[in-house]
Order: sequence, then structure tokens, then C-alpha cells
Amino acid sequence: MVVELDGKIFFRCNVCNDIHYSAAGPEVCPTCRAKNAYVEVDVSEARIVEGL
Repeated sequence: MVVELDGKIFFRCNVCNDIHYSAAGPEVCPTCRAKNAYVEVDVSEARIVEGL
């Protein structure tokens, strides 16, 4: 797990690949409405998913 200076990390939804940057992943994905689908990812994976 890579924790940023502000205490936030990247999370990715296993269903739709939505990226969320916060201290904890959402319980319900705001994009696809999947419950408890977020997993921690590192910065490089978040950039790949976002196409950066």
C-alpha cells in the first residue's frame, strides 16, 4: 500500500475500474453501484486505468 502525504490512497472498483482517491474506498461505487468492490491500488496502476 502506498500512502500519500495527505493520508489518501488510490482505490479501484473491481467491476467498472472506477478510480477513487481517499482515505478509504467507497462502500458503493458511484459509477456502477457495486457494493464493497474497491481494492487498493498503487499510483502506477491508477494511472494505467485512467489512461495517463
